Amino acid sequence: MYFRQPIPVRPARERLLDAAERVVVESGATHLTLDAVAKSAGVSKGGLLYHFPTKEALLEGMLTRHFAEVDAEVAKRLARRARRTKASRADVLRERVRVLLELHPERPAVGAAMVAASADSPGHMAPCRAQYRRLLDEFAKLPGGFERAALVLLAVQGLLLAELLHLSPYTRGERARLAKALLRAAEQCGSTQ
Repeated sequence: MYFRQPIPVRPARERLLDAAERVVVESGATHLTLDAVAKSAGVSKGGLLYHFPTKEALLEGMLTRHFAEVDAEVAKRLARRARRTKASRADVLRERVRVLLELHPERPAVGAAMVAASADSPGHMAPCRAQYRRLLDEFAKLPGGFERAALVLLAVQGLLLAELLHLSPYTRGERARLAKALLRAAEQCGSTQ
């Protein structure tokens, strides 16, 4: 007898965050409202409010999930490498740069949510600033120091922001070359030269 494997059901909170990203992608960050998210998720507004009582909580949830997904992907890649050698701080920086450059095109809604949060109220960006500060403080301990680490992170953020705002003038080939250059620069942060 053949039994079908049940399709895993994503938790309600994750489905609501998926719906919020869908709203941003389909309608734009300015249309990210609790009503629009509830409608997109196919739940009552009360069902949404149970998990996210305010728009601010929803934005924070989107940002928190983004950071958690990036951290998880970096950890997964480093774990594969750790079978061979222990990951250095420079390895962590390089993998983070690689993940950010690879994940961004797939997740434009997260960037749009950040822009929406920033425009709505700069205070919403406090978790982002704290995350970037934590990363910068960690990577500033590399032999290249604060300046090199900050320049690499600024370059990655600048490229991603230009893409998010549709300001990037780079062709696919140029973008690929820039990504390689950013990875080399991240690698150089770990060298003493």
